[in-house]
Amino acid sequence: MPAAEDQKPRGRKSALIGLFLILSLIFLPLVGAEEYDYEINAYAVYFEVVDQNNIRETIEIDLTSNTNLSGYVIYTAYPVENASAVLDLGNRVEKINVTVREILGGTNAIYLTFPTLKPGQSARIELTFITRGMISENGGNEQFTYYIKFSQPVGVFHMQLLVPRGYAILSPIIPSPDRVESSTDRLLLEWKRSNVRPGDEFYFIVGFSGEITVPKPPSPWLYVGLFIIGFLLGGGSVYGYILYRERKREEELTHLRSDEEKILAMLREGPVLQSELAEKLGVSKAKVSMILREMEEKGLITRAKEGRTYRVFLRE
Repeated sequence: MPAAEDQKPRGRKSALIGLFLILSLIFLPLVGAEEYDYEINAYAVYFEVVDQNNIRETIEIDLTSNTNLSGYVIYTAYPVENASAVLDLGNRVEKINVTVREILGGTNAIYLTFPTLKPGQSARIELTFITRGMISENGGNEQFTYYIKFSQPVGVFHMQLLVPRGYAILSPIIPSPDRVESSTDRLLLEWKRSNVRPGDEFYFIVGFSGEITVPKPPSPWLYVGLFIIGFLLGGGSVYGYILYRERKREEELTHLRSDEEKILAMLREGPVLQSELAEKLGVSKAKVSMILREMEEKGLITRAKEGRTYRVFLRE
């Protein structure tokens, strides 16, 4: 778990007199920010899965010094290899001396030594190294696990896991990521927390499959054959549809001629309202309107407006 060697607050001696004790209690919240040698504005951890065993971890710490600060310590329960770090001061970048030592309980301490920061001066520490042990097997699949606990306030905590092409993300994913981004060569999961308090801890679990073997591309002739089959099926479907439409049209014309004959027979007995024709034929008003329009175009009938409908006459 990352922590600074001097992150723990310095104790304050209480006065022996009651007045000073009362004043100390009143103003204690106001001076809380000065209990640390530095303030952590942002703390980011980036994990890039290199293979099923190795992970490239990058830690970026944006801090502001409250005193003359020339060192920082990060603790981790995982191995540290090929560690390197720089100090970004905004206008220039300084190299950081990195020393890794194993302490009690198998924990590794990463000591970072850099040019002294003056009170009020801000900088960003960038540490990168190769580690192992965060990926374990679970039910035939892989599982990434990471735990972190802070011992002082942090403005923004940012965590990112980058899984390369050839892997698939599986359940569980704890907690639910704030952002998931997928591309042709990677899958990225991102979490973000603001206003982290001393003692806050975070536990991340992400399941994913092992490396997926990319199948050999099929022969180009397979695509040619599929294209020919698709063309034949498509052409047959179009031809069948045309035949169906023609047959349907012929049936409609047959029905239409039959309905025309019925209407002519009714009109020979005298003019009829268009609405009455729909009732007598047992068809919709829209269909009667279409039949009468065609009969009118053929010169078989005439129509005269009568109220909200038409009166239909047999043309002499």
